[in-house]
Amino acid sequence: MNQYRGEPAMNATGLTAMAVTLLIWVGFLLSLRAESQSVLTPTDLALLRFGLPALCFWPCLLQRDASFRQVRWPYGVMLLLGGLPFFYLISYGSGFAPVAHAGALVPGTAPLFVTALAVLVFGESLSRRRLLGLTVIAGGVLLLLGNGLFETHTGYWRGHLAFLAASLLWAFYTLGLRVLGVGALQATALLCGLSSLGLVALLGFGRVESNLLSVGWAELWPYLLAQGLGAGILGSFSYAVAIRALGAEKTAALGSFTPALAALAAIPLLGEASSLLSLLGVVVVMTGALLASGVLAARQPVSLQR
Repeated sequence: MNQYRGEPAMNATGLTAMAVTLLIWVGFLLSLRAESQSVLTPTDLALLRFGLPALCFWPCLLQRDASFRQVRWPYGVMLLLGGLPFFYLISYGSGFAPVAHAGALVPGTAPLFVTALAVLVFGESLSRRRLLGLTVIAGGVLLLLGNGLFETHTGYWRGHLAFLAASLLWAFYTLGLRVLGVGALQATALLCGLSSLGLVALLGFGRVESNLLSVGWAELWPYLLAQGLGAGILGSFSYAVAIRALGAEKTAALGSFTPALAALAAIPLLGEASSLLSLLGVVVVMTGALLASGVLAARQPVSLQR
């Protein structure tokens, strides 16, 4: 526990968990694009995102032999950065830039930050193959964003900075999950439980607003499914399993499939038209993700066990 244990080989458990995570992330991203404006505040969404998992997994925090009680506080802070700070940065950035840009920048640049931190902080080596893959991913993200990245008069740059900051926090969270070595359920319970307590404190001191009690069930249940059940419970658990099975860098690299898959899924599901430049970006990002994750370099059959 509390040390970086390197990168495991590819295995079916990790790949399956990451496939589930990607489906949830893509579905969540598409739901954000499709949803109309709601009276729900970012705090309401955060309560759904962290509150429901906290209620479901709180018994994990009461176990006498819970391994997270031995966690060193710096690594615990790394884990919590993926909670409220990450959530509010995404919310803040979405007020200045389109959600599609968040979908490209956050999961697209997270592998760059994860690898940089793994090399600089934990002394991990950086192979030429991974460096090439990360470079290709960065190029693909630029293609997906298109001219919107450089149109300063739109004010998108404020949102882009917030998304990049959120991506950095997500990198700390990803490495924190890897370093802690606790179980997926315990990690999810710890993150969501403490984030929920933070939300209650913010509401108690009047620092944030909530309209949750004034919203009817018909409007609430889609958000409850997407935020609470999807991203909160299933997504958090599957992502933690993937990190334990594959390692932080491989998992982050595979996570960069998200913007490419979302762009492809939006064509038939939302009727969005994609330019030739965007489609080229999809191909480039996927190629880079395969290179950086090591899937293309695997010489041995994928293991059925860790």
